[in-house]
Amino acid sequence: MRNITLLILALILSKSITAQNSFVFKGNVTNTVSDKPIENVSIHSIENGSTVNSDSLGNFSIKVKRTDTLLLSHIGFQTKKIITYPNTPFLQIGLVPKNNSLEDVTINTGYQQLKPNEVNGSYEVIDNNKLNQQTGMKILDRLNGVTNSLLFNVGKHNNNSQNTTGITIRGLSTINGPLDPLIVIDNFIYDGDLNNINPNDVQSITILKDAAAASIWGARAGNGVIVITTKKGNFNSKLQIDFNSNIIITNKPDLYYNPQISSSDYIDFEQMLFNKGYYNSQFTNRSHPAISPAVQIFQDKKDGIISAEDSATKINALKKIDNREQYNKYYYKRGLTKQYAINLRGGSSNLAWLLSGTFDESISNLRNEYKKANLRFDNRYKPISQLSIDVGVYYTNSNSKSGLADYNSTSQINSKQIIPYLSLIGENGQSIAVPSYYNQRFLDTLGQNRLLSWNYYPLEEYKHSYSTTNTEDILAHIKLEYKICQGLNLSIMYQYEKQNSEVNRISDTSSYFARNLINSFSQIDRNTGIINYIVPLGGILNKSQSSLNSYTFRGQLNYDRSFKRHRFSAIGGYEIRDSWSNNSAMTLYGYNGDPLTAVSNLNYATYYPNLVTKGNSMIPFSSGIGSTDNRFVSLFANFSYSYQNKYTISGSLRRDGSNIFGAKENDKWKPLWSTGIGWNLSKEKFYSLDWLPFVRVSATYGVSGNVDLSKSALPVGIYYQGMLGTLRMPTMTITKINNPELSWERSYQTNFKIAFSSKKNIINGSLEYYLKKGTNLYAPTPYDYTAWGASSTITSNAADMKGRGIDISIHTKNINRAFSWTTDFIYNYNKSTTTKYFATTATSVSSFLGGGNIITPVIGKPLYAIAAYRFGGLDASGNPMGYIDDTLTSDYNSLAKNAIGEGLKGGTITYIGSATPTTYGSIMNSFAYKGFSLSFNIVYKFGYYLWKPTINYYALAVNGIGNPDYKNRWQNPGDEATTSIPSFSYPLDQKRDAFYNGSDINVIKGDHIRLQFINLSYSFLNDKALRLPFNGLQLYFNASNIGIIWRSNKYEVDPDVTNGIPAPKTYTIGIKANF
Repeated sequence: MRNITLLILALILSKSITAQNSFVFKGNVTNTVSDKPIENVSIHSIENGSTVNSDSLGNFSIKVKRTDTLLLSHIGFQTKKIITYPNTPFLQIGLVPKNNSLEDVTINTGYQQLKPNEVNGSYEVIDNNKLNQQTGMKILDRLNGVTNSLLFNVGKHNNNSQNTTGITIRGLSTINGPLDPLIVIDNFIYDGDLNNINPNDVQSITILKDAAAASIWGARAGNGVIVITTKKGNFNSKLQIDFNSNIIITNKPDLYYNPQISSSDYIDFEQMLFNKGYYNSQFTNRSHPAISPAVQIFQDKKDGIISAEDSATKINALKKIDNREQYNKYYYKRGLTKQYAINLRGGSSNLAWLLSGTFDESISNLRNEYKKANLRFDNRYKPISQLSIDVGVYYTNSNSKSGLADYNSTSQINSKQIIPYLSLIGENGQSIAVPSYYNQRFLDTLGQNRLLSWNYYPLEEYKHSYSTTNTEDILAHIKLEYKICQGLNLSIMYQYEKQNSEVNRISDTSSYFARNLINSFSQIDRNTGIINYIVPLGGILNKSQSSLNSYTFRGQLNYDRSFKRHRFSAIGGYEIRDSWSNNSAMTLYGYNGDPLTAVSNLNYATYYPNLVTKGNSMIPFSSGIGSTDNRFVSLFANFSYSYQNKYTISGSLRRDGSNIFGAKENDKWKPLWSTGIGWNLSKEKFYSLDWLPFVRVSATYGVSGNVDLSKSALPVGIYYQGMLGTLRMPTMTITKINNPELSWERSYQTNFKIAFSSKKNIINGSLEYYLKKGTNLYAPTPYDYTAWGASSTITSNAADMKGRGIDISIHTKNINRAFSWTTDFIYNYNKSTTTKYFATTATSVSSFLGGGNIITPVIGKPLYAIAAYRFGGLDASGNPMGYIDDTLTSDYNSLAKNAIGEGLKGGTITYIGSATPTTYGSIMNSFAYKGFSLSFNIVYKFGYYLWKPTINYYALAVNGIGNPDYKNRWQNPGDEATTSIPSFSYPLDQKRDAFYNGSDINVIKGDHIRLQFINLSYSFLNDKALRLPFNGLQLYFNASNIGIIWRSNKYEVDPDVTNGIPAPKTYTIGIKANF
């Protein structure tokens, strides 16, 4: 009996101990992007092996041991591990969506968040994981090569000052209007500098590509919309701290990449020009221009100052110099960027909060300095179950200071671009003076040593002449959302932005800029030698200030309800928006920063003699103020109806009004709309493809708009108070002629889409085909300028264009085991052409024959296009020949006249092709094994052409721009059989050079494949054995701008920087930690 009693007590005790070692853990799983609950998440206990699934509200409960590890997995989300503790029996858990599941992606349009089956339009979602594949301080740069439809048009523009991103979505939608897509941040249009936004604060980016997706944004959505969603806190979650820090090292650029004329050839060219008397006028010119060292040696020999032997010795010494060595050693350094980011977030049952701070600091290869600090607070509060209040503030402060000018921009003798033998550094590494504007020998005779030094030291100038920029931006919003009844809620939102920017261009007393200006205006008394300083001694400050203030108010009703087989969602609302900016500029002379002093009583309206040139000029001065106010009023509505989650119809309607256009009220309003249908084919009973369980097709059509914010319903002028013209009287200049009939540009788009996913989501993706049509596009038309203004043209809605394209996106899981391998394939095809334009002017033909970097509206041809003269070889004298009516000629006046007068019809010029890629995309492969992860991205661009740099004798003589082709030029009779490079001809003939440089022999294909980046990381989670103070830790390495791995041209030209230096390689080492 005693033994039985003891056994029973032992069983009870063991049961009690077992109960104390285990407990029921409860949790709620939500989408970190949308905060919506996630159903059917698998929650697996590693300790006891049990598994449960979350319900429709995301809730779950599971029996675990006192310290257990739970593994949460879902097909549409990234797997997550958490550690359970008895003192925390409930936890709010957020899962990060994968960007490879078509069903589980959340699309944020800026007005509402939708599931893919509710959206018939075209979109792309870039999650936080993809955004972090690349590093750097600019958020848009992280999109390059990782998303569909986006093309970074390096160096392309249309001379519209509002273009800042260089990005197009699905090609062009305008000819002369703004090219940039609309930028939206946290549901509101963003007017500030996009560099203010720190990538570490961004959760995801949604790109709205077609009219159906973007038309809800109305008259500014014609170029597509980029919707940026920042990180948020979660309800019912413990305090979580994320820390990210990295160092980015930027290599020196490869100065030898761009072919350059050798110093020996350059000096030989100067010798030829000297022998032909080209420089004679420079030695007798009253402006006394600076002379290059070699030319001065030739002149000294001619004047008998030095012997022929000494001349040869000095020239031979100069020929051995390649100043790229000096630039590489003394100018360029390795760039260094440091980034720090900390993010704290948490929440209770009625509060979700986030506080983040980031700091970036960089010094570039040329010692440009940049610092930026961000502070962000976001708070969502639910005082009652029906009411949610969201308040957020985003503060940015950035400061920058300029450094040295780059190799291609350093001002040398008489502003010549490059003189390859010009030494900037002495034998002992000290900076030495080089000629700049004036002949140093003449300057030495002025002022009897009483003037300020006129020496120019390029390596030292940046220390004394520089610009600083300070920008301060505050972005604040408040959102109230009230649940009226089931499925219906009211949202009231307000955003305010204020940005102030100040740019100071400072040239202190030691700068060449200040010394040169002070000396040039100085007046010397011949009798006493006393100097009268018209420009006072001291520094010079050019200050410009700008401010931006904008607000947006939006009232919106949201309805989202399911009824058995039916689901209906809709929004409708009203929005008003006002954005006004101010700017001012001023110049101060005699400036000193410490103590702060300046001279204010200068006479800017009087002409003074120049000490060197003896000509008369006024003291340079800039002063002015400007203001712009753009106001918008909008009504909008959007709906989506689904039946059985199988058939979906959708539509949107928006009407925008603005003070920019139209003299009549109806002209200020613009209705924009879209419609679409979708069919989930795989849900039909007749569908039987088991290997392809998901197929959805959709079609949309809609119209969006584009607006140039620089336009006005009224004429714009600049008022000068006694500062313009010889009369020195108050004057007003009309800078913009108003057109009361000017309206919005319209962009129509039709889109067809097939989305698919194979069994177990091994392969998923989409295929899209679209048609675009632009009407009412801005274009210059003839105008009687004698009636008003001073221009012979006025901007009207007088142009049309069309485009078409294909987007393909495929994600594959090649291996899905302990070792995993995935591939993301992106393919884009786009072609845009002009269909209507007023006229092909001489200017447009000139652009057509130019670099292909400016939009050239020629009917039936791409907007960025290249045409060229038909090259007929060299004649017996080495002159390049072209065709007029299939007859060879070297009459360059007639060739140019025929090209302008006849265009492509005359046979003198021929169309080559597009100057932008018509086919482009990327292939990214990602590998993972245990904690290791490796990914690399290859981008490709095909189907376009570019100009090969070559010799231009006029540019070489005047601007110092040379090319190694000079060495292979025609020099002797018979060379025309072995070379196509023209002979040197004197006198210099600009039209001859223009013909050869614009000939089809210098056009090459731009097709290439580039290794964009490699990303390597190691991640590990803390477990109970390690007991380390973090939940997760990642070490990562990134290499970017690695280089071209294949190109179609044989000239080693980088198509992204035809005449420049490729972006240097960057290397990033960083650490991420989660606490």
